[in-house]
Amino acid sequence: MRTSDHFAAAELARLCAAKGVHHAVISPGSRSAPLVIAFNAHQDITCLQVIDERSAAFFALGMAQQLHAPVALICTSGSAILNFGPAIAEAFYQRVPLLVITADRPEEWVDQGEGQAIRQKDVLALHVKRSIQLPRNSSDDLSRWHCGRLINEAIDSTLLPVPGPVHVNVPFAEPLYGTTGMVGGSRLIAPVMTESFILPDHARWLVHQLSTSLKVMVIAGQGVWSEGLKKQLQVFASLPQVTVHTEAMSNLDDPSLITCSHRAIEGVTEKNESDLKPDLLITFGGAIVGKRVKSLLRKWKPEQHWNVDLGQRHFDTYQSLTHDIAVSPEVFFAQITGSLKGNDSIYHEAWKMVDERVRGLHNRLIGAAPFCDLTVFNTLNDRIPGDSDVHVANSTPARYVQLFDRVRAHRWFGNRGTSGIDGCTSTAVGAVHVTQKLTTLITGDTAFCYDSNAFWNEHLSPLLKVIVIDNGGGNIFRYIDGPDQDAELLKWFEAPHTRDIEKLVKSYDLPYYHANDEASLLQGLDKLYATHSKPAVLHITTNALTSPQVLRDYFKKLRD
Repeated sequence: MRTSDHFAAAELARLCAAKGVHHAVISPGSRSAPLVIAFNAHQDITCLQVIDERSAAFFALGMAQQLHAPVALICTSGSAILNFGPAIAEAFYQRVPLLVITADRPEEWVDQGEGQAIRQKDVLALHVKRSIQLPRNSSDDLSRWHCGRLINEAIDSTLLPVPGPVHVNVPFAEPLYGTTGMVGGSRLIAPVMTESFILPDHARWLVHQLSTSLKVMVIAGQGVWSEGLKKQLQVFASLPQVTVHTEAMSNLDDPSLITCSHRAIEGVTEKNESDLKPDLLITFGGAIVGKRVKSLLRKWKPEQHWNVDLGQRHFDTYQSLTHDIAVSPEVFFAQITGSLKGNDSIYHEAWKMVDERVRGLHNRLIGAAPFCDLTVFNTLNDRIPGDSDVHVANSTPARYVQLFDRVRAHRWFGNRGTSGIDGCTSTAVGAVHVTQKLTTLITGDTAFCYDSNAFWNEHLSPLLKVIVIDNGGGNIFRYIDGPDQDAELLKWFEAPHTRDIEKLVKSYDLPYYHANDEASLLQGLDKLYATHSKPAVLHITTNALTSPQVLRDYFKKLRD
């Protein structure tokens, strides 16, 4: 087997394969030729070409998100790397392992009028775990040892101590296309996995605090968690002083938990507020969606706030952080739950009563509502096939799904690290490519148009079903207080597009269906989930004025 005659490129491919990086997403270019030659030649690495660098980066993000293993992302020099930026930031905050490998001109040519020579070194530094520049010349034993050591460090850093993106910048001098026989290279440095735990004295103090506190609230953020953690939370939530709140993308649905915190929080009133606000708050996982949840907790300022995070993220979202517990949530709850004691609190029951009351009102309001975004999401929640994956785009889809009880064993995903609309479709396309599992993307018309290059891709799975809810573009700004108050300014926020979504879908030769009322929605879903040879799209149009008004009335009646 032959490989690139550039040592750094050959070593990157060899060590990636040896360390379990078996997928590389590559965007075309000339300066990256040594990387393409080396990775494409390696029998243990599957190379996938995605032309648009921004889409390619989100595609790789979706793959790594599902594989729980690093995916290599490769591009040429110049502005190509800047197009990776949005996905790299998302991976950083979502803790997805990406090995970003960028080809570069020799550093001597930067700022000298040479084409495709920009300031690439450390250009992603603010949103990667590590930023590494490999040596341009690896002609002697010392430089080769140095190069190999840096590559080992880079690959390991994508996973340890917590996952995330790492940038490796590789300057190449011409000629670029030479090959050589595969030869032995650097030493493989193998990481040894470890697990932190709470020291006994500290664990006893934590148990005492939890056993004596009368109002303990747990908020689970975004993540895909183990069954072991779910069982521990069920036991934890059975204590009378504990309430556990989750969202769709927490992927922790169980009758013992408050699984629609975004909806339940609307049951907080001036009369019951003092009974419902916690004395002790425990948080873990990524960001949450619920804006009112965040606002109330910032107002309440619990006496104690413990954030449980192996990577010591120091999330002080609620401006009350008192303890940083640097273990995984699985270890934390496994270590303390068995020793906890219940007390005379009615906190758990108080939240359950509020949740049940709000659920009943929610059901009545849904039943009385006209066809609009809210009723569409209610139907989707009932009709998307169970035990499948659902990706939700930003902005309104990620919020609407929080309002409905989830009982069909879906796994929920969304780009809530940075909450941008720029790569939601590409992420779903990458995810389904590796899971080969029925996957539904729920997106808005603006987000769908923005990331339509996701379909400029030879790796599309027919198991991907796309639902586009078209409410006239940026409809969330008709709901948020402020932008909707000035008709002249609203167009700058809402930004209605003039794209014909049917023509856009058909330009990619994808099956297209349309719905504009409840009957056609049910028919469209049946057609969408029929067998196809490529991704299918259901385009749902709703009234741009009706949907935000229904949502405003919905929340007002929940609160009243």
